[in-house]
Amino acid sequence: MRRAQDGLPARVSGPWTREKLTYVEKYASAFMKAMAPKQKAGKWSELVYLDLLAGPGRGIDRDSGAEFDGSPLKALKVTPAFDRLFFADVSRPNVEALRRRIMTADYSRVDLRVGDCHATAKQAVAELSGRTLGVAFVDPQGFEATFRLFRSFATRRIDVLFLFPSGIGIARNLRKFARQERSPMDDLWGGGEWRDLRPAKLAAGAKLSPEDALTLDRPWVSGFRAKMASIGFRCQDEADPCFRNEKNVPMYHLLFFSQDPAGLALWRGIKKIEPSGQRIFSF
Repeated sequence: MRRAQDGLPARVSGPWTREKLTYVEKYASAFMKAMAPKQKAGKWSELVYLDLLAGPGRGIDRDSGAEFDGSPLKALKVTPAFDRLFFADVSRPNVEALRRRIMTADYSRVDLRVGDCHATAKQAVAELSGRTLGVAFVDPQGFEATFRLFRSFATRRIDVLFLFPSGIGIARNLRKFARQERSPMDDLWGGGEWRDLRPAKLAAGAKLSPEDALTLDRPWVSGFRAKMASIGFRCQDEADPCFRNEKNVPMYHLLFFSQDPAGLALWRGIKKIEPSGQRIFSF
């Protein structure tokens, strides 16, 4: 953490952070433009946004020093506006910094809490009716989010954008995790099925270099997708954005999950233009 120009703490990150935020912001905007008219027509009672690993609300690019809004502040600026936004973080200083950065005019539609993401998800979901539609952004710095979080979201109509730690988290820790009777991967996965994947078997019985492990990131993504489909998130996009560091090493995949084909169609639509503004052509 560093101090931003407003004197409050901010997260320091690499260039991929602004890329992922662009995708999330674009999806949230497309979601609201598509669903707000349907809400007015009576289909939905409420449109909500959830970010329960919200951080302090501001970021600093570690190379340029440029400051930028984090996902909570970006979500508050989406128009048409979300009816309610649930923000939480386990760090009280982060929550207090975020509170001070939220405009007074937005207080009435923000639910801001200190707490573990699993507990706050359970609380938030319990307040939502069956006619609520939502978007959740899950952006852990490590393995703070486990499969219990996604099970909570699955009880409502909530589209999920998850920054999956395929490279920076899994690949770097694979050898250690595979040798542990219980590891953070078991919690993320909601069970031990991940140990049957080829990369895990290799790591458990053979020495893998970091480069070898990184070439095996797709089984993790495919395996986790199957787990999410098993709890109702059957609308998924196989062509997920992959963020890389300055050495072109894969770090994260941004995974999209929905229970409705309409959500998937929106996601595929916003992906046609990359954060750089480059249009992606299908062949």
